[in-house]
Amino acid sequence: MRSRLADAVQMEGSQSAWARKAGVPRTTVSEVLSQKRDIPESIINALGYIVRPMCVPARKGMNR
Repeated sequence: MRSRLADAVQMEGSQSAWARKAGVPRTTVSEVLSQKRDIPESIINALGYIVRPMCVPARKGMNR
């Protein structure tokens, strides 16, 4: 996902331009690209993806 973000930033011309277009703070884009933070859902969505959490039974025997 980071490489897709890097490609999108490059195509837009700068981190600031992409962040403005995507509606996310430029500092967040910078921190994600420098691997200082995990990729937030807002950036994943702006790249055209959705986050679909997967539900897993918490206890044994509950998967019916």
